[in-house]
Amino acid sequence: MTLPIPATGAPAAPAVSDSRAELRRTAAGFEEMFLVFMLRAGRASGVGDSLTGSTAVSSTRDMLDAQLARNAAGRPGLGIAEAVVRQFSPDGRG
Repeated sequence: MTLPIPATGAPAAPAVSDSRAELRRTAAGFEEMFLVFMLRAGRASGVGDSLTGSTAVSSTRDMLDAQLARNAAGRPGLGIAEAVVRQFSPDGRG
């Protein structure tokens, strides 16, 4: 069984570009998830919980942590997303 060759004979560059874009989005999502876990772990110490220990405050903190992680993910500086892209990129360059 042979695969059809495009009429122009050009390689399928958009598929490679799409897979790299998908890898970058996935890496940024991983970085965001990692940051959420770090923020939650930092808040798990319980400092001040006796003053603000309601479920409404906890829910609001969780939403704040998620938004902070979303804003920080994929930006230069932390480097987790870039490392994931380099690790899983076919050419190792991202």
